[in-house]
Amino acid sequence: QSCLSRQQLLAAIRQMQQLLKGQETRFSEGLRAVRSRLSTIHASLAKAAPEPPAAACPALQAPADGRKFGSKYLVDHEVHFACDPGFQLLGSSTRICQANGSWTGQEARCAEIRECSSSPCQNGGTCLEGLNHFKCLCPPQWTGTTCQYQAQTAPPTWSVMDDPAFSRQPRCAQVAQTQQCSCDPGFHMSGTASNGICQDLNECEVYRLQGGPRLCAHACVNIPGSFRCSCPPGYVLLGDGKSCEDIDECSLSQDNCTSGSTCINTGGGFQCVTPQCPPAAGNVSYRGHFVVQRSDRHTGELLLLQSLRGPRTVHVDVDMAEYLDRAFQAKHLSKITLFVSAYEF
Repeated sequence: QSCLSRQQLLAAIRQMQQLLKGQETRFSEGLRAVRSRLSTIHASLAKAAPEPPAAACPALQAPADGRKFGSKYLVDHEVHFACDPGFQLLGSSTRICQANGSWTGQEARCAEIRECSSSPCQNGGTCLEGLNHFKCLCPPQWTGTTCQYQAQTAPPTWSVMDDPAFSRQPRCAQVAQTQQCSCDPGFHMSGTASNGICQDLNECEVYRLQGGPRLCAHACVNIPGSFRCSCPPGYVLLGDGKSCEDIDECSLSQDNCTSGSTCINTGGGFQCVTPQCPPAAGNVSYRGHFVVQRSDRHTGELLLLQSLRGPRTVHVDVDMAEYLDRAFQAKHLSKITLFVSAYEF
């Protein structure tokens, strides 16, 4: 008796169908509204201004009497500074661009090195500043680089006394009842007028003591009445008689490198190099001499900031890692060999 009749069951089913149809309609309308809202947001974002470029720092200038290494001013890029000879760096030698658009460290300045600040001149001498050197003006009774010798006891540094080739008789003539004597160029009169002798003038020593220009690029050799310049082994004297030029043993086939090795010309000689990839080892730091400057995503520069005194051979291992979307891809190791000459030319 509690069961629905057939007519009542059909009516209930029709009501359920109408209810589901209404729910389906409202659900479809909701989906359309969500799609419309997403389309509006997408269109708004598409019309928005492009994403600003990576933050950059203001340009840095090379200090007066100094140099700047690095021309990239984007975040995480480095700029390095060094001073010319005769000047010392004040401030930061390396500055890094930060994400807030400012540089780390302090402004780099180059200050002149004051050679006279230590008062090197003795016995009342006056110090004069020069480029990487000083000169003492001594009182009449004192002499020497720092006025350390009494003039009357200073050892003679401008003549050669014990070699007859470096002394000769003067040329004398009677002029108006007076004997006049003179010496050839490159000699000076020594002794009294009656028994004087012409002694060689050591041009090499005179120029060195007086702080004049360098007579020779390498070594000055005093000869009677003049001087000549010499070059170290592996160099040849140029036509000006002063300058030295390196002999390229490799291009002249004057090397003894074996098959499989490469001849590398160096100052005053050559090196036979067999390139080999070095085994993996701990990090070796040359901080203070070298820095690595990133140029862009795929390249970098190895910069030499300070002079290297020779002769020496320097091996630099440059370790580079390659990433893609912050995921490690590969490791690259470059071995660089520098042959530093013993000479400035």
